[in-house]
Amino acid sequence: MFRLMNFKHLAISTVLCACSLSFAGGKYWNVDEGGTTMKFLSMPTSPRSAALAGAGVATPQGFSEVSRNPLATTSSNSAQAGIGHIVFSSNVDAKLTSVYFGLPFEYANTSAAVEYLGYGDIEGRDEEGFKLEDYGAMAWAVQLGIGSKPSIFNWAISARFASQTIDNSTAIALLADGGASFKLNRYITFGATVTNFGWVSEYESEEESAPMALQAGITGSHPILEIFDIAVHADAYRRADYNPEWRFGGELLYKKSLAFRAGYAYRDKTDSGISAGLGIVFGRFQFDYAYASSPVLDGNHLFHLGIGF
Repeated sequence: MFRLMNFKHLAISTVLCACSLSFAGGKYWNVDEGGTTMKFLSMPTSPRSAALAGAGVATPQGFSEVSRNPLATTSSNSAQAGIGHIVFSSNVDAKLTSVYFGLPFEYANTSAAVEYLGYGDIEGRDEEGFKLEDYGAMAWAVQLGIGSKPSIFNWAISARFASQTIDNSTAIALLADGGASFKLNRYITFGATVTNFGWVSEYESEEESAPMALQAGITGSHPILEIFDIAVHADAYRRADYNPEWRFGGELLYKKSLAFRAGYAYRDKTDSGISAGLGIVFGRFQFDYAYASSPVLDGNHLFHLGIGF
């Protein structure tokens, strides 16, 4: 129990440290626009999160969100495993597959996740724009996490190793996530997370920065006519190389077995977008789908299949 209390204090300290860094500046937050690497580590892999435009950090609904939200480790009292897949815009020849596993114990929950991002052939160009040979690129990450059992106050931390290869050059990263949430009452929950805090190796002799991000949000939920549940989410998000953005999402659940979701993300001086999706629970199985639109690119399709046991 003493060790778990130390983990709890560490999670709280991590989140408070991230909040301080976000306002204090320094090298972690003074990154040129678009200047971070391994950006795939900051994009949603869960259809639920994508459908809510990235909102809902305070109330993850399952271990399927653990790759991007450490608080997902605290979301359930039963074990779950699953696989997620992203089919990117037709303008981007890439696919991302993630696998996760969540296992509760008597005093704490644990989680693990692996993801792989693969690209097709990429057209090479020299500094003057002349065509060179095509080249390949790929990235992958593996993580382990621990968090509290679902309660009024929740905490979670995780550690991640990531690698990215472009042509013949490879960079690696050692990163950490942390988060805490508080359920004010049966209707309102607050939460905050810091993700991708850590070290990235040099890439082709160039110093790199991790896509460190801070997110804080509030969720309000309420039952309707004993067969529906409605939830509304409002989050603030900031990545080290971009200005803050505002994320809003809503969910309508029917008998806790069918969910309709939609979201909107407002991003100053860059693309904003509307997202939508649905979720179906049948027995021990869960299926989720989301479509995330973008004014610049065609939309991305996200799929998830999970099983509880």
